[in-house]
Amino acid sequence: MLKQEEMIEIKVAEKNTVEKNTVASAVKTTDQGINAMCKGSKITGNMVISQDLQMNGDLEGNITAENNASIFIKGTCKGNIEAKGGSVEIDGEMSGGNISAGGYVTVTGKFLGGKIQAKDKIHINGEFTGSLESNEVELGAAARGKGEILYKETLCIQKGAKMEGKVTRAEAERKPGPERNPERKEELKQEESKQKKGFFSS
Repeated sequence: MLKQEEMIEIKVAEKNTVEKNTVASAVKTTDQGINAMCKGSKITGNMVISQDLQMNGDLEGNITAENNASIFIKGTCKGNIEAKGGSVEIDGEMSGGNISAGGYVTVTGKFLGGKIQAKDKIHINGEFTGSLESNEVELGAAARGKGEILYKETLCIQKGAKMEGKVTRAEAERKPGPERNPERKEELKQEESKQKKGFFSS
């Protein structure tokens, strides 16, 4: 007779086999080289992709995009999204997770999660809760949100947008200048005195 722990392991293994077959039938590659998850499909588990993914179904798990692959969510996603060099577009709904993108992030649907970090830009023209952090953050006229915005360069809020929360501008990293580096300050003084001598001697 199997112990309780062994029975659980068997059930999990059988479930994973079923899920792998479901993933294979639910995700199809289009002629443009984009992976498309069919509408009505439901997948539980993590995905790692190396080319663009358009998700029309429902996923409970994390998505990691390698290289410059981008992710387009038109269905629902519960989990984290990481697009190392690509971008993320949420036209459907994402909840209970974070987004990290090397490019831009656009939300025209719902982001009910934790944190969005984008290297390039975040554009919200839908509903969001949580934290937004990027060089440039833009709230469109249809944006509705609660949370925190941390921007480094530009913040744009269009007329009609509604946001409750905290807005902060992150300070750029300061590099040590002559006043902070005594050795460099002395070098600059010596160079200036040489230039002055050369100017007056001619």
